Amino acid sequence: MKKKETEFLTEEEAQAILRVPDRRTLQGKRDYAILLTLLTTGLRKAEICNLRVGDLKTYRNQAVIDLIGKGKRFRRIPLNGETLFAIKEYLKTIGNVIEPTHPLFQTLGKHGPYEEKGLTPKAVDCLIKSAAKRALIQKRIHPHVMRHTFATTLLDKGNDLRTVQDLMGHSHIRTTERYLHSTDDRKVEAIRSLQFVT
Repeated sequence: MKKKETEFLTEEEAQAILRVPDRRTLQGKRDYAILLTLLTTGLRKAEICNLRVGDLKTYRNQAVIDLIGKGKRFRRIPLNGETLFAIKEYLKTIGNVIEPTHPLFQTLGKHGPYEEKGLTPKAVDCLIKSAAKRALIQKRIHPHVMRHTFATTLLDKGNDLRTVQDLMGHSHIRTTERYLHSTDDRKVEAIRSLQFVT
């Protein structure tokens, strides 16, 4: 039986999706921060919905997200500068929320008064589907594709499986191995790199 390939975004497709939100608006700032966080942390959909302001921490002078993920496993994910900046820009725009239990990303009631609450899984689905459509991406994109992209990109850049396993929060390394893709271009490059003829 043919093994189902895990779908992921190329670097160009990921960049195209990140260009979609209008970062001059509150919604654009929020959407950009969510998309960038998904692509640079590998968070699951439920994890991004459950993030609280207090989950953003500093550990050894490094910005991190501390969370309890699937299977009640703790994991600490470092944030790169661009992602931290995007989150801070969004938080500044909504009024610099410092209450630790406040949802990090919240709904933005577009139709009058609304109750501030955390993102719903459906809202994340809609955001990603809409961004992919506007970025003219043909693949069927959903939140888990962003997670696959995170893992695949890390492995493509030569990071070891164990590190990627820890960042993804996988209990078994076999799960992480599914993200070891070889694109046709990389296969050609690999063969070209063989130099036996003198």
